[in-house]
Amino acid sequence: MAEQSAVAFIEEWQTGAFFVVLSVVAGALSVIGLDSVLPSSPAVLLSVFVAGTVAAFVGSSFVLYGR
Repeated sequence: MAEQSAVAFIEEWQTGAFFVVLSVVAGALSVIGLDSVLPSSPAVLLSVFVAGTVAAFVGSSFVLYGR
């Protein structure tokens, strides 16, 4: 296996960190956006947050890396 350069490793790490931050923000925005139609139950809010986070991560990964 070929060694990665330090610059390539840092760029890859930054891309992963960006995906995580983007996903968490999208999950929070999905809770905020759907707040008026959701019940105030913490379980419902948490499930919407998790679903929004996973959907944003999968979508952004698909856009960047393709199939």
